[in-house]
Amino acid sequence: MTGQHYVHAIQINTEKCIGCSHCMQVCSTQAIRIVEGHARIMPERCVDCGECYSVCPVAAVYVKDDGLELNLQKFIYKIALVPAVFFGQFPTQYSVSQISSAIRKLGFNAVFEVEHAVDFIKEQYVEIAEDAEIARPVISSFCPSVVRLIQVMFPSLTENILRLKAPHDLAAIYLRHINSNSNINPEEIGVFYFTPCASKIVAAKAPEGEDDSPTDVVVSMKLLYNKVYRIIKDIPLSDDLKRNSTMEPDSIKWALSGTEREYFKGRSLAIDGVENVIKFLEKLESGHITDIDFLELRVCDQGCAGGILCPGNRFLTVERIGERVKKLQNRLVENKEVVNPLMNHRELLEKGCKTEAIKPREGLLLDDNVEIALQKMKKIKALNSYLPGFDCGACGAPTCKNLAEDIVKGKANMSYCVFVQRVMEKNYKLSPEQAFQTIEKIWGKDRLNKYKDNHGEKES
Repeated sequence: MTGQHYVHAIQINTEKCIGCSHCMQVCSTQAIRIVEGHARIMPERCVDCGECYSVCPVAAVYVKDDGLELNLQKFIYKIALVPAVFFGQFPTQYSVSQISSAIRKLGFNAVFEVEHAVDFIKEQYVEIAEDAEIARPVISSFCPSVVRLIQVMFPSLTENILRLKAPHDLAAIYLRHINSNSNINPEEIGVFYFTPCASKIVAAKAPEGEDDSPTDVVVSMKLLYNKVYRIIKDIPLSDDLKRNSTMEPDSIKWALSGTEREYFKGRSLAIDGVENVIKFLEKLESGHITDIDFLELRVCDQGCAGGILCPGNRFLTVERIGERVKKLQNRLVENKEVVNPLMNHRELLEKGCKTEAIKPREGLLLDDNVEIALQKMKKIKALNSYLPGFDCGACGAPTCKNLAEDIVKGKANMSYCVFVQRVMEKNYKLSPEQAFQTIEKIWGKDRLNKYKDNHGEKES
C-alpha cells in the first residue's frame, strides 16, 4: 500500500499521559489506542477536532502551533490575520480598533479581519447554487475537521465537499497582493493567522485540495488573547479607537453556526457538534435524508465560538458578536456605507479561490488490491463475531470492531481481548503469565505495578 504523511496539530506528551483512556473514549473517529500505558494517535484517522484535548485530566494532549515570538523576528512586515471570534472574546466595551491597537503593540504592522473575505464568498455561493452539475447536497468546506471527518468516515461524500478556499486563505491572498508593490521583499512579509481551533492549524500546514496555504504562521488564539489582555487595559478609548468593524454585519457572524446556510439558495441546514454531524452524515450516506441543497457543518458546538483554542465561554462569545453586529446594523441605518477594500480585487480572488477535489484518505484502505481488501473485510467481520461486543476498551482499542481491524492490520492479536483470554486460559491455550504479559503490553508495567502496590500484591 502507498504510504501517506499526515500533519496533525493535536499531539500527546507520553511523559504526562497516565493512560486513563478518556481521550480514546471520546474520539469520534476511533483514532486513539492505548499502547504500553500511553495514548497513541493513529494519524490516518485523526481529524484534529480536539475532543481529546478537552477531556485530558493531566494536560497530556496539547496543540502544536508555530509559536509567536521567534516568528515575529523572521519578518520585516508582519500582518495579523484575526477572526471575528477573537474580538468576541472581549466585552463589547472594547472596540475592534482598541483590540487591533493592542495587537499592533505586540510587533505587528497591520491587523486585518478574516471575515472581510466573506463578502466574496457570498457572491460565490450565488453562482454555485445555480450550477446544476455540482453534486447535492453541497457540503461547506469551511470547517477543516468536517472535511477530514468525511474523508475518514464518509468517503462516498467527498465529491460533495465545496471546492472553495477558506476565508483566512482568501484574505491572505488579498494581503499578499496589496503588499506586493511595496519596497519590502515578499519573503519578508509575514501573514500570521490566529486560529480558534487545532484543525485550522493543520489546514494551513497541509491544506486539503491545495499545494500550500498563503499564510506563513499559525498561532493559537489563546496565546494572542493572553498577550492582548495585558495590554488593552492600558489603552485609553480615544475617538479614533471607537471603530468596531468595516464589514457587513452578517459577515462577522460567518464563523458561528447558522449564518453560512442563509446565503445558499435552496433547502439548507446548519448542524454543529461532532456527534450531531456524524449522526446526520450517517443518515445522509444511507439515503434516509434527501432533497437537501446545502449543508453547513461544524464539529464545534456554536461553530468557531466553541473552538478549543478560544479562551472564553462560547455562549458569551456568541452574545458579544451579536452585540457587535447590532452596532454595525445601527451604523447602516444611519446611512454610513460599509466599504470592504477586499472586494475591489474580485478578479484576483476568482483566479485563486478554488481548490482541487477532495479525496478519501488512502491510509484507511485495507489494501490497494480490491480483492485482498474484500478478503480482509470478511476477516474483520468474522473476528468481530468472536469478540464479546462489550466495547469495554480493556484491549486498548475503543471498540471490539476496532480491535478486529487492528488484528487484521497486524497491530494487535486476539489475546488482547480479556474475555478471549479467559476462554483461552480455560482451554489451556494461554497461560496466566502470557495473559498478564499481554495486558502489560497494553497498559504498561508502571500502571500494573501501581495496581499491585495499591492492592498489596507486589512481590518484594
